[in-house]
Amino acid sequence: MTKYADLPLDIDPEVVAETARMLRCLGHPVRLAILDHLDRSGESTVSQIHEALGIGQAVCSQHLGLLHDRGALARRRDGVNVIYSLADDRPRKILACLRSQGGST
Repeated sequence: MTKYADLPLDIDPEVVAETARMLRCLGHPVRLAILDHLDRSGESTVSQIHEALGIGQAVCSQHLGLLHDRGALARRRDGVNVIYSLADDRPRKILACLRSQGGST
């Protein structure tokens, strides 16, 4: 069990811990921009993402790695390129929530 097992919630403590971990991961403007880009494009390479967002390739790669490690992104190799996409609907649901609050994403 996690250290959150004693919190008075009607939610499985493991679900609470995993959700908190995902939200911490998504709590960065560049990572949210990457997710938004992938939500709109479907899938992209590192080069396509960093060019679309206007950020450095190394910075982009670091954020992509973290998002992948936390389970937000899937990736596959196509020759020398790594193609990224959203791993499941969790990021889409969070983006939809942000968009519903009047954001322009």
